[in-house]
Amino acid sequence: MILLKQFCQWLNKCSLNAVRLLLASFMLISSQVQAQSLRVELRDADGVPVTGAVVEVLLPEALAAEYRAPMEWAVDQVDKEFVPEVSAVVAGSEVRFPNSDAILHHVYSFSPAKVFNIPLYGQGDNVDFAQMFDNPGVIEIGCNIHDWMLAYIYVGQSRLMAITDENGVAIINDIPAGERSYAVWHARLDTPDNVLQNDIVIPDSGVAEVQLQQALQRDRRIRRAPSSSQERYR
Repeated sequence: MILLKQFCQWLNKCSLNAVRLLLASFMLISSQVQAQSLRVELRDADGVPVTGAVVEVLLPEALAAEYRAPMEWAVDQVDKEFVPEVSAVVAGSEVRFPNSDAILHHVYSFSPAKVFNIPLYGQGDNVDFAQMFDNPGVIEIGCNIHDWMLAYIYVGQSRLMAITDENGVAIINDIPAGERSYAVWHARLDTPDNVLQNDIVIPDSGVAEVQLQQALQRDRRIRRAPSSSQERYR
C-alpha cells in the first residue's frame, strides 16, 4: 500500500508526456513477451479432423537460419510398428532407429531426400545408429521384413513446425511477424506432392487462425500380416 501511494504521488507530479512515454514502454514490453502464433485446423472432405499432418512456416533463408537448431530424435519400433508414425525434424538433425521389439527389423528409405539402409538388427543392436537428415523434404521409412510398417519423417527448414493432433489442430509459436507462407503436408493429402501452401499475415501479437478442409486419398498402405510361426521375424 505504501509503495502504491508513493507511485500515485510520483505519477501526479509527472508531465503528460512522461506518462505517455511510460505507458508506451509498458505496451512495448507487453508486445515483446506475447508470442506470435499460427493455429491451423485441418479437416477432410467429410469434416473429420486430420491427425498426423505437418504444418511448417516458411521463411527466407537468412531468417530461417536463426530458427534452425539441430535436434536429436528417435523413431522406435514397437509391436512391429514405427513410433511415432510421423515426425518433424529440423534440417541438420540426427535420427536414431532403435529396435524395442524382440525380433529383427530391417529399416530403409529410398526417398530422394534421404536414401539409407540398416540391415537386419535385433533388440538392443545398433542403438547408437543415427542418420543425418540434411535436406528438407519428406522421407518415407519402411521395414524390409514387415511390409506394413511405414513412417514419415518431415525435414523442415526451421523449428517453426507442428503436427496436427487428434482434433486436427497444429499450433506454432514464436513466429516473426509479417507476411509469411506456410505449408501443410499429409501422406494422403489429395494435392500435388501431398502439400498445400498458402500465404498469411502473422500479427505483431496474438494468434493467426486458419481453417482448412481438403479431401484425402485412399489409404494404400499394406494391411498388417497375421501372426506367423517365425517369431524371430514376425
